[in-house]
Amino acid sequence: MPEQSGIRVSLKWPLLPFVILHSSFVILASCNFAPKYEPPTVALPQHFKTSGPWREAKPRDHESRGNWWRLFGDARLTALMQRAEANSPSLEVTMHKVAEARALARADSADLLPFVSSNSSAVRSRDSGTITNRFAGGRTTTRIRSTLDLEYELDFWSKLRNQAAAANASADAAEADHRSALLTLQGELALSYFALRSQDAQIALLKRAIELRSKAVDLAKARFKQGDTAQLDVAQAETELAEVESEAIGLEKSRAKLDHAIALLAGTTPSDLSQSSSPLVGGPPGVPSSMPSDLLERRPDIAAAERLMAEENLRIGVARAAMFPSVKIGLFGGGETSYIKKLADAASHVWGVGPDVQWPVFDGGKRRAETDAQRAKYLQAAASYRQTVLEAVRDVEDALSGISVLKRQSAKQAETVAGAQKTVDLAQKRYAAGLVAYYEVLDAQRTLLRVEQEATRINGEQFLSTVLLIKALGGGW
Repeated sequence: MPEQSGIRVSLKWPLLPFVILHSSFVILASCNFAPKYEPPTVALPQHFKTSGPWREAKPRDHESRGNWWRLFGDARLTALMQRAEANSPSLEVTMHKVAEARALARADSADLLPFVSSNSSAVRSRDSGTITNRFAGGRTTTRIRSTLDLEYELDFWSKLRNQAAAANASADAAEADHRSALLTLQGELALSYFALRSQDAQIALLKRAIELRSKAVDLAKARFKQGDTAQLDVAQAETELAEVESEAIGLEKSRAKLDHAIALLAGTTPSDLSQSSSPLVGGPPGVPSSMPSDLLERRPDIAAAERLMAEENLRIGVARAAMFPSVKIGLFGGGETSYIKKLADAASHVWGVGPDVQWPVFDGGKRRAETDAQRAKYLQAAASYRQTVLEAVRDVEDALSGISVLKRQSAKQAETVAGAQKTVDLAQKRYAAGLVAYYEVLDAQRTLLRVEQEATRINGEQFLSTVLLIKALGGGW
């Protein structure tokens, strides 16, 4: 019995270090040096100046926005949007960036699993026979080795988990950037399209003015032949006609640039895509008097900024974990022999197992400095996030105030056009009756053309402001 008791005691003591080590591993496995992630709060107003109520935005970029451009009921715009999404090279770049980020995230996640490799080698070598104290030197040997190796890093400090999570956050940010690029492309295309149609409306207005001026020239010439008017009236009418014709020709240049811009946004060349004339008529879709306060949460740039901030927070944990020991477990097994036919023999079997511990004892403060730098990067990302949210609020404010002002301005401009038209009618009647000189008719016509052009411009601006509001809200309402 005493001998058996001695045996039990001698078995316990060698196992004690392993019990302690195992217990330590269990405790350390729960360690995570990444700070608790909390998106920073942004002091936002309870209400927008133009309309409300609104509340603070929270990233909700994953929700569908739908085809917001269908609000305008324009089939040509819809076709352009579909073509741009399919062919735009800039959008394709961001799409491939998402694929790259997702692949890198999978690569980082793979570090959480054991790495297994098969290694085989065949070497024939000869040792020197003139080395002191070497037994059986000068012999030629053959060594054939085939092993299966396993390496696994114990993630005590959550370094690998934080690294994988950071890579996934980076991939989410890349995807949000892709959606932001898509929204930007759609917004720019809609802005260029409606600017083109507004330009067509201006050109159509000038063409109508040219027709009226041409009739005025014919009338002035006829009255001059009859001796009712002086030649000065003919010259004034011809001058006015040439001036309007010149203005119409000048608009063709800016229209061509818009046409080319649309082709570029659609991912093709101007020669392959040309927009026929289609003057802008009617008004843009109405903006709801009250909109859900969570619309801003769908903005992809806000989502991207938030994901980048989460990534930098996780990388603080990675940087802090680098200051602590790294433990890897290695295991290999296989065969080694000088004769390939004996590679599978029991006598040729080889194996090995053991940990590899690396602990940075002294690095001159390098790892601590890297941790401080990572904290600074997180604070930069947090500040960028707050700035992005504030800019989003400003964008919505700008668009809402623009729509509100343009709506009131359009109503007043319609009254101005009606008054100018009445003035032209009266001036023409007075001129026909011989009560006034022709310059009074010209002056009234110039005023009418100017106010009609302004009304057309305001109508186009209303379409553009509506597009900007949709873009500011992340796509529709």
